[in-house]
Amino acid sequence: MTFTPRSRWADAPESVRAAVAEALGTTIAGHTDLHGGMSPGPAVNLRLADGRQVFVKAVSAEVRAHNHRMIRQESDILDVLPETVPAPRRLATVESGPWIALATTWAPGVTEATWSDTSISAVVNACRAASRHRPAGTLPPVVQRVFDFDGWARLPAIGPADDWEAAHAEPAAAVVAGWEHWTSGGALVHRDVRLDNTTVDALSGRAVLLDWAYAAAGAPWIDLAQMAADVVATGHVLGPRIATDRAHRLLRALPPEASRFVIGLAGMWTIRAATIPDTVMPGISRWRRARAAALRPLVTRLLSELPSDPRRDGPGQILM
Repeated sequence: MTFTPRSRWADAPESVRAAVAEALGTTIAGHTDLHGGMSPGPAVNLRLADGRQVFVKAVSAEVRAHNHRMIRQESDILDVLPETVPAPRRLATVESGPWIALATTWAPGVTEATWSDTSISAVVNACRAASRHRPAGTLPPVVQRVFDFDGWARLPAIGPADDWEAAHAEPAAAVVAGWEHWTSGGALVHRDVRLDNTTVDALSGRAVLLDWAYAAAGAPWIDLAQMAADVVATGHVLGPRIATDRAHRLLRALPPEASRFVIGLAGMWTIRAATIPDTVMPGISRWRRARAAALRPLVTRLLSELPSDPRRDGPGQILM
Protein backbone atom coordinates (compact mmCIF):
# COMPACT_ATOMS: atom_id res chain seq x y z
CA MET A 1 0.00 0.00 0.00
CA THR A 2 1.47 3.34 -1.03
CA PHE A 3 0.01 6.67 -2.05
CA THR A 4 3.06 8.89 -2.48
CA PRO A 5 6.13 7.08 -3.85
CA ARG A 6 8.84 6.90 -1.22
CA SER A 7 12.06 8.67 -2.01
CA ARG A 8 15.26 6.63 -2.02
CA TRP A 9 17.76 6.48 0.82
CA ALA A 10 20.37 7.77 -1.61
CA ASP A 11 18.23 10.87 -2.15
CA ALA A 12 18.34 11.81 1.54
CA PRO A 13 20.93 14.51 2.25
CA GLU A 14 24.43 13.27 2.97
CA SER A 15 24.25 15.02 6.33
CA VAL A 16 21.29 12.85 7.33
CA ARG A 17 22.89 9.60 6.20
CA ALA A 18 26.14 10.50 7.94
CA ALA A 19 24.30 11.43 11.16
CA VAL A 20 22.51 8.06 11.17
CA ALA A 21 25.78 6.18 10.73
CA GLU A 22 27.42 8.20 13.49
CA ALA A 23 24.51 7.60 15.85
CA LEU A 24 24.72 3.86 15.15
CA GLY A 25 28.44 3.87 15.83
CA THR A 26 29.56 2.24 12.61
CA THR A 27 29.59 2.64 8.85
CA ILE A 28 26.85 1.60 6.44
CA ALA A 29 27.93 -1.33 4.29
CA GLY A 30 24.81 -1.52 2.13
CA HIS A 31 21.11 -0.84 2.00
CA THR A 32 17.83 -1.94 0.46
CA ASP A 33 15.10 0.61 -0.15
CA LEU A 34 11.67 -0.44 1.11
CA HIS A 35 8.30 0.52 -0.32
CA GLY A 36 4.72 0.95 0.84
CA GLY A 37 3.24 2.81 3.75
CA MET A 38 1.89 6.32 4.12
CA SER A 39 5.02 8.46 4.04
CA PRO A 40 6.87 10.08 1.14
CA GLY A 41 10.22 9.75 2.93
CA PRO A 42 12.69 6.88 2.53
CA ALA A 43 12.38 3.62 4.44
CA VAL A 44 15.38 1.33 4.28
CA ASN A 45 17.06 -1.81 5.52
CA LEU A 46 20.61 -0.84 6.41
CA ARG A 47 23.41 -3.42 6.56
CA LEU A 48 26.07 -2.16 8.93
CA ALA A 49 29.78 -2.83 8.91
CA ASP A 50 29.52 -4.50 12.34
CA GLY A 51 27.12 -7.11 10.92
CA ARG A 52 23.83 -5.68 12.18
CA GLN A 53 20.71 -5.04 10.14
CA VAL A 54 18.60 -2.06 11.16
CA PHE A 55 15.50 -0.32 9.91
CA VAL A 56 15.53 3.42 9.23
CA LYS A 57 12.78 5.76 8.12
CA ALA A 58 13.25 9.44 7.48
CA VAL A 59 11.35 12.43 6.16
CA SER A 60 11.72 16.15 5.68
CA ALA A 61 9.23 18.47 7.35
CA GLU A 62 9.32 20.47 4.13
CA VAL A 63 7.90 17.45 2.27
CA ARG A 64 5.28 16.40 4.83
CA ALA A 65 5.23 17.91 8.29
CA HIS A 66 2.74 15.30 9.60
CA ASN A 67 5.16 12.41 9.02
CA HIS A 68 7.97 14.43 10.60
CA ARG A 69 5.86 14.81 13.76
CA MET A 70 4.93 11.13 13.72
CA ILE A 71 8.58 10.03 13.65
CA ARG A 72 9.37 12.23 16.64
CA GLN A 73 6.24 10.96 18.41
CA GLU A 74 7.09 7.32 17.71
CA SER A 75 10.65 7.86 18.96
CA ASP A 76 9.30 8.97 22.32
CA ILE A 77 6.82 6.10 22.48
CA LEU A 78 9.36 3.39 21.68
CA ASP A 79 11.45 4.56 24.61
CA VAL A 80 8.66 3.84 27.11
CA LEU A 81 7.55 0.44 25.78
CA PRO A 82 8.49 -2.48 28.05
CA GLU A 83 10.98 -4.95 26.60
CA THR A 84 8.32 -7.67 26.56
CA VAL A 85 6.11 -5.75 24.10
CA PRO A 86 6.48 -7.25 20.57
CA ALA A 87 7.90 -4.07 19.04
CA PRO A 88 11.17 -2.90 17.50
CA ARG A 89 13.62 -1.10 19.79
CA ARG A 90 14.73 2.43 19.11
CA LEU A 91 18.43 2.70 18.37
CA ALA A 92 18.71 6.35 17.44
CA THR A 93 16.79 9.43 16.34
CA VAL A 94 18.66 12.13 14.48
CA GLU A 95 17.62 15.52 13.19
CA SER A 96 19.44 17.50 10.54
CA GLY A 97 17.85 20.70 9.27
CA PRO A 98 14.24 19.90 8.33
CA TRP A 99 14.98 16.15 8.31
CA ILE A 100 14.35 13.58 11.02
CA ALA A 101 15.35 9.90 10.94
CA LEU A 102 14.47 7.02 13.25
CA ALA A 103 16.62 3.89 13.44
CA THR A 104 15.24 0.75 15.09
CA THR A 105 16.16 -2.88 15.43
CA TRP A 106 15.28 -4.99 12.42
CA ALA A 107 12.06 -7.00 12.94
CA PRO A 108 12.48 -10.60 11.77
CA GLY A 109 10.03 -12.09 9.32
CA VAL A 110 8.06 -10.71 6.41
CA THR A 111 5.14 -8.38 5.83
CA GLU A 112 2.59 -10.25 3.76
CA ALA A 113 0.41 -8.66 1.08
CA THR A 114 -2.77 -10.36 2.33
CA TRP A 115 -3.74 -12.03 5.58
CA SER A 116 -3.48 -15.78 6.08
CA ASP A 117 -4.60 -17.94 8.98
CA THR A 118 -0.95 -18.14 10.06
CA SER A 119 -0.49 -14.37 10.16
CA ILE A 120 -3.86 -13.88 11.88
CA SER A 121 -2.82 -16.25 14.67
CA ALA A 122 0.59 -14.62 15.07
CA VAL A 123 -0.72 -11.06 15.14
CA VAL A 124 -3.55 -11.98 17.54
CA ASN A 125 -0.90 -13.27 19.94
CA ALA A 126 1.17 -10.09 19.51
CA CYS A 127 -1.84 -7.86 20.17
CA ARG A 128 -2.75 -9.83 23.28
CA ALA A 129 0.85 -9.69 24.51
CA ALA A 130 0.91 -5.91 24.09
CA SER A 131 -2.46 -5.35 25.77
CA ARG A 132 -1.33 -7.19 28.89
CA HIS A 133 0.93 -4.23 29.65
CA ARG A 134 -0.04 -1.04 31.41
CA PRO A 135 0.70 2.03 29.28
CA ALA A 136 3.33 4.52 30.36
CA GLY A 137 1.95 7.62 31.99
CA THR A 138 3.14 9.72 29.08
CA LEU A 139 0.77 7.98 26.66
CA PRO A 140 -2.58 9.73 26.12
CA PRO A 141 -6.01 8.11 26.37
CA VAL A 142 -7.09 6.45 23.14
CA VAL A 143 -9.80 9.07 22.59
CA GLN A 144 -6.95 11.36 21.49
CA ARG A 145 -5.84 8.81 18.87
CA VAL A 146 -9.24 8.09 17.31
CA PHE A 147 -10.55 10.44 14.66
CA ASP A 148 -13.83 10.95 12.78
CA PHE A 149 -15.71 8.25 14.67
CA ASP A 150 -18.82 10.37 14.20
CA GLY A 151 -18.70 9.57 10.49
CA TRP A 152 -22.02 7.72 10.35
CA ALA A 153 -23.76 10.53 12.24
CA ARG A 154 -22.34 13.14 9.84
CA LEU A 155 -23.08 11.21 6.67
CA PRO A 156 -26.77 12.21 6.25
CA ALA A 157 -25.78 15.90 6.17
CA ILE A 158 -23.53 15.43 3.14
CA GLY A 159 -25.71 12.80 1.50
CA PRO A 160 -25.21 9.02 1.40
CA ALA A 161 -23.43 7.74 -1.68
CA ASP A 162 -25.93 4.94 -2.32
CA ASP A 163 -28.88 2.99 -0.93
CA TRP A 164 -26.70 0.88 1.38
CA GLU A 165 -25.31 3.94 3.14
CA ALA A 166 -28.78 5.49 3.33
CA ALA A 167 -30.18 2.37 4.99
CA HIS A 168 -27.31 1.72 7.40
CA ALA A 169 -26.01 5.15 8.46
CA GLU A 170 -28.60 5.75 11.20
CA PRO A 171 -28.36 2.35 12.95
CA ALA A 172 -24.56 2.45 12.60
CA ALA A 173 -24.45 5.89 14.21
CA ALA A 174 -26.57 4.60 17.09
CA VAL A 175 -24.25 1.74 18.01
CA VAL A 176 -21.10 3.88 17.67
CA ALA A 177 -22.49 6.68 19.87
CA GLY A 178 -20.58 7.22 23.09
CA TRP A 179 -17.37 5.71 21.72
CA GLU A 180 -15.36 8.20 23.77
CA HIS A 181 -16.43 6.29 26.89
CA TRP A 182 -16.52 2.64 25.87
CA THR A 183 -13.08 2.70 24.21
CA SER A 184 -11.38 3.89 27.41
CA GLY A 185 -9.27 1.59 29.52
CA GLY A 186 -5.92 0.92 31.11
CA ALA A 187 -4.27 -1.32 28.53
CA LEU A 188 -1.41 -0.50 26.17
CA VAL A 189 -2.98 0.01 22.74
CA HIS A 190 -1.04 0.13 19.46
CA ARG A 191 -4.08 1.74 17.74
CA ASP A 192 -2.89 1.26 14.16
CA VAL A 193 -2.86 -2.51 13.64
CA ARG A 194 -2.82 -3.23 9.92
CA LEU A 195 -1.10 -6.04 8.08
CA ASP A 196 1.47 -3.64 6.64
CA ASN A 197 2.34 -2.61 10.21
CA THR A 198 3.43 -6.15 11.12
CA THR A 199 6.07 -8.72 10.38
CA VAL A 200 5.58 -12.45 10.91
CA ASP A 201 8.50 -14.83 11.38
CA ALA A 202 7.64 -18.19 9.80
CA LEU A 203 10.25 -20.03 11.88
CA SER A 204 9.12 -18.84 15.31
CA GLY A 205 5.50 -18.10 14.43
CA ARG A 206 5.82 -14.76 16.17
CA ALA A 207 4.73 -11.34 14.97
CA VAL A 208 6.18 -7.92 15.66
CA LEU A 209 3.96 -4.83 15.64
CA LEU A 210 5.52 -1.90 13.78
CA ASP A 211 4.85 1.86 13.63
CA TRP A 212 3.90 2.77 17.19
CA ALA A 213 3.22 6.49 16.64
CA TYR A 214 -0.45 6.21 17.72
CA ALA A 215 0.06 4.15 20.88
CA ALA A 216 -2.28 5.04 23.73
CA ALA A 217 -4.09 3.84 26.82
CA GLY A 218 -7.40 2.17 26.06
CA ALA A 219 -9.61 -0.88 26.16
CA PRO A 220 -7.61 -4.12 25.78
CA TRP A 221 -9.70 -5.36 22.82
CA ILE A 222 -9.09 -2.33 20.57
CA ASP A 223 -6.12 -3.70 18.64
CA LEU A 224 -7.91 -6.99 17.98
CA ALA A 225 -10.98 -5.12 16.73
CA GLN A 226 -8.83 -2.98 14.46
CA MET A 227 -7.13 -6.14 13.23
CA ALA A 228 -10.50 -7.76 12.46
CA ALA A 229 -11.43 -4.77 10.31
CA ASP A 230 -8.11 -4.95 8.51
CA VAL A 231 -8.47 -8.67 7.77
CA VAL A 232 -11.57 -7.76 5.76
CA ALA A 233 -10.29 -4.48 4.31
CA THR A 234 -6.84 -5.77 3.29
CA GLY A 235 -8.08 -9.24 2.38
CA HIS A 236 -7.41 -12.89 3.10
CA VAL A 237 -5.44 -15.16 0.81
CA LEU A 238 -8.52 -17.41 0.53
CA GLY A 239 -10.82 -14.58 -0.58
CA PRO A 240 -13.38 -12.06 0.73
CA ARG A 241 -15.83 -14.57 2.21
CA ILE A 242 -13.11 -16.18 4.31
CA ALA A 243 -11.82 -12.75 5.34
CA THR A 244 -15.26 -11.78 6.65
CA ASP A 245 -15.64 -15.15 8.36
CA ARG A 246 -12.26 -14.90 10.11
CA ALA A 247 -12.98 -11.33 11.24
CA HIS A 248 -16.40 -12.29 12.59
CA ARG A 249 -14.93 -15.29 14.38
CA LEU A 250 -12.37 -13.02 16.05
CA LEU A 251 -15.00 -10.47 17.08
CA ARG A 252 -17.24 -13.15 18.61
CA ALA A 253 -14.49 -13.83 21.15
CA LEU A 254 -14.38 -10.16 22.19
CA PRO A 255 -16.75 -7.86 24.08
CA PRO A 256 -19.59 -6.39 21.95
CA GLU A 257 -17.83 -3.03 21.99
CA ALA A 258 -15.27 -4.49 19.61
CA SER A 259 -17.98 -4.92 16.98
CA ARG A 260 -19.09 -1.36 17.58
CA PHE A 261 -15.49 -0.24 17.03
CA VAL A 262 -15.35 -1.99 13.65
CA ILE A 263 -18.57 -0.24 12.63
CA GLY A 264 -17.01 3.04 13.74
CA LEU A 265 -13.94 2.39 11.59
CA ALA A 266 -16.16 1.84 8.55
CA GLY A 267 -17.86 5.16 9.24
CA MET A 268 -14.50 6.86 9.69
CA TRP A 269 -13.24 5.66 6.31
CA THR A 270 -16.57 6.55 4.68
CA ILE A 271 -16.67 10.15 5.92
CA ARG A 272 -12.98 10.75 5.29
CA ALA A 273 -13.23 9.48 1.72
CA ALA A 274 -16.16 11.83 1.16
CA THR A 275 -14.76 14.96 2.79
CA ILE A 276 -10.92 14.96 2.71
CA PRO A 277 -9.31 15.67 -0.69
CA ASP A 278 -6.30 13.75 -2.02
CA THR A 279 -4.08 16.83 -2.11
CA VAL A 280 -1.30 15.34 0.02
CA MET A 281 -1.50 11.62 -0.71
CA PRO A 282 -3.07 10.91 -4.11
CA GLY A 283 -5.25 7.82 -4.00
CA ILE A 284 -5.97 7.74 -0.28
CA SER A 285 -9.68 8.56 -0.79
CA ARG A 286 -9.94 5.60 -3.15
CA TRP A 287 -8.19 3.43 -0.54
CA ARG A 288 -10.60 4.57 2.17
CA ARG A 289 -13.65 3.97 -0.02
CA ALA A 290 -12.39 0.49 -0.87
CA ARG A 291 -11.93 -0.37 2.81
CA ALA A 292 -15.37 0.90 3.76
CA ALA A 293 -16.95 -1.02 0.87
CA ALA A 294 -15.15 -4.24 1.78
CA LEU A 295 -16.50 -3.99 5.34
CA ARG A 296 -20.15 -3.68 4.29
CA PRO A 297 -21.03 -7.41 4.61
CA LEU A 298 -19.42 -7.55 8.05
CA VAL A 299 -21.03 -4.28 9.19
CA THR A 300 -24.45 -5.52 8.03
CA ARG A 301 -23.98 -8.73 10.00
CA LEU A 302 -22.74 -6.95 13.13
CA LEU A 303 -25.64 -4.49 13.09
CA SER A 304 -28.08 -7.39 12.96
CA GLU A 305 -26.42 -8.93 16.03
CA LEU A 306 -26.07 -5.83 18.20
CA PRO A 307 -29.01 -4.40 20.17
CA SER A 308 -30.73 -1.49 18.47
CA ASP A 309 -30.15 0.58 21.60
CA PRO A 310 -26.67 -0.31 22.90
CA ARG A 311 -27.30 1.51 26.18
CA ARG A 312 -29.85 -1.07 27.28
CA ASP A 313 -28.96 -3.37 30.13
CA GLY A 314 -29.57 -7.05 29.63
CA PRO A 315 -27.98 -10.46 29.13
CA GLY A 316 -25.35 -10.35 26.43
CA GLN A 317 -25.97 -6.66 25.76
CA ILE A 318 -23.69 -3.67 25.99
CA LEU A 319 -23.43 -1.43 29.00
CA MET A 320 -22.43 2.19 28.55
